[in-house]
Amino acid sequence: MPLKDKLSSYKGVKTVWGKMIPEKEAYQLGCRQIAAFSANLFQVMRILEPDYEKRTSAICEIANMMNMSVASTPEERSNYIKSFRDEWNIPEFCEQSSWLGGITGDSGDEYEDMSGRVIQFTRNRVEKELDSCPWDIVGSEMCNMTTAMFTANFDLNSADGIENEVAVNMCEARGCGDLHCRVVAERRDVYNLPKQGWLDHMNQPVDPVHSTPRERMVTAGQCLRNGQYTNAFGEEKSLEWAYRWMMENGWTWSINFPLVAIRDMAEDDDEFLRIFKIVFATAGKNAFIDSFAVAGMRTWMGVPNEIGWNDGRLMGGYIKAMLDVQLVPNELVRFDQNEVRISIKQEDFTGRFAMAPIDELITGYEVLWHNMVKTMVSTEWSCWFEGVDEELLTLVVGRKVDKRMV
Repeated sequence: MPLKDKLSSYKGVKTVWGKMIPEKEAYQLGCRQIAAFSANLFQVMRILEPDYEKRTSAICEIANMMNMSVASTPEERSNYIKSFRDEWNIPEFCEQSSWLGGITGDSGDEYEDMSGRVIQFTRNRVEKELDSCPWDIVGSEMCNMTTAMFTANFDLNSADGIENEVAVNMCEARGCGDLHCRVVAERRDVYNLPKQGWLDHMNQPVDPVHSTPRERMVTAGQCLRNGQYTNAFGEEKSLEWAYRWMMENGWTWSINFPLVAIRDMAEDDDEFLRIFKIVFATAGKNAFIDSFAVAGMRTWMGVPNEIGWNDGRLMGGYIKAMLDVQLVPNELVRFDQNEVRISIKQEDFTGRFAMAPIDELITGYEVLWHNMVKTMVSTEWSCWFEGVDEELLTLVVGRKVDKRMV
């Protein structure tokens, strides 16, 4: 029997030591990395605004406004609907009303590896059930915020621009400890329901729900299970497409949107940054506090035995892998036992969504990685950015002495 001419080729991320991280694993890790940054940000929010109702209402309002901004005039709304129907191959005979907005929510879930299923997709009622969600670690405020975004999705497709044509309820949420996440949208005129406020979206729907038993639940979205997402009208999006979409838009909705409201909760920018740095520093130190976490990381990256435990290349290799997983272009310009230097264009690092760059990514990751290296490697090592006011950033991992080190 003749041999193969060569090995098969697969897409993935290669660590600095040559270990391959398959595309599917890289995609899942990328989703979770965004969720982790979001979880840290929401801790900042809880310190700045102790009142649950106030902070939840604030992020709901901004998230809804941002989603609605794509169609702020009748002309923009007309263009949005035309583009929406064309993208999703919606037949002409389908009535233009709020229920079509369920496609936006369902597709977004699948792009973000939120596995589950559409239970009902009809004019008067839409029900979506999730079995997993990378963002379930963020907390119930995030769950509530997504209902404000879903409300915008439905409103953008409503007949003649009618506001709140449906009542949206996330009656179950994994971020609250439930087995599933479940969003139900019911037409207000059919079910005789009042208009909702921002804190009214976690109630029970009128009609009974269908709960999928644990043994029939799935652990990965369609893009991972089938290699693509297929919507109700047969339109498909590939895993490659979803991965790229996620690494752009995941930062937008779960970081950029709430960040606008969270910054306003602080007395001034100095107060915001002080608390922001404290939270991210604590998260960094805790990331590799246990020795088995470092051992697992070494195995995951394929670190050879000759690389010692007190070696900055461990941190440099980890950061390089995270940038590659997040599809951020970067160049390794120095990688030895004394120092690691990674070059990144500032617009690439902060501008995951080019129209809305997030400058806080520099501060957040600098503080996170600086403190992470303390437990991953040693307190002798630090991590910092050079050129923060220039077009080209340089991420440095090196030894540093600072008598006021934090």
